[in-house]
Amino acid sequence: MLPGLDGTGKLFSPIIPHLEAHFDLTIVTYPDLGSFNDYVDSARNQLPESSAISLLAESLSGPIAISLMAQRAGQFGSAILSSTFARSPLAAMTHLAKHVPQQMFSIGALSDFYLDVDAEENQDFSETQPLPLNVMDQVDGVVLRHRIEVMSRIDVSALLPQIDVPVLYLRAKRDRIVSDSDAQMIQQNLPKVARINLDAPHLLLQTRPQECADLIIKHVEMNG
Repeated sequence: MLPGLDGTGKLFSPIIPHLEAHFDLTIVTYPDLGSFNDYVDSARNQLPESSAISLLAESLSGPIAISLMAQRAGQFGSAILSSTFARSPLAAMTHLAKHVPQQMFSIGALSDFYLDVDAEENQDFSETQPLPLNVMDQVDGVVLRHRIEVMSRIDVSALLPQIDVPVLYLRAKRDRIVSDSDAQMIQQNLPKVARINLDAPHLLLQTRPQECADLIIKHVEMNG
């Protein structure tokens, strides 16, 4: 399980109870600072010794999973990409990131955009809201800013046609970060991909954990 922007894996908590009875789960964590290749190397070094691994990658980790599958196709039986991309979807934001004060990369500044939380209008986090807010609040603003800068240089789209792993792509219809065109790029270039759209914000695995888990379990069982 490869985490998103927080890099801790703690945001997987809502979906873990729905998956742990079916799979032996390994939750990857990332170093606070590093290049994109450092993230790929870190994830690779934490993978279990097996030739039938199924990857679940969320948001920022999508390109990392794509890189891993292109490098070691025979190691993976299947993969799930959730609310993610092959090319940075935040070009404008990432271009400006290094010029923005550190305090702007706090949970208060990012929650409306990244978490898609509106206490009065959006009830998606009625049960899980404390988790995303608390987890993201523990990530230093310098780390968040650095990861967004790293994101600005990500483009692994050329690797997509090389991947022969069966992939389930979960698309959040109300995603404010990953657009439909980002999803289409993956859908059109992966040789073996099934796309499912769900009515949810970017944090799809957190707001629809049971529904996503059912889809993940079915995909992995079908593809090994």
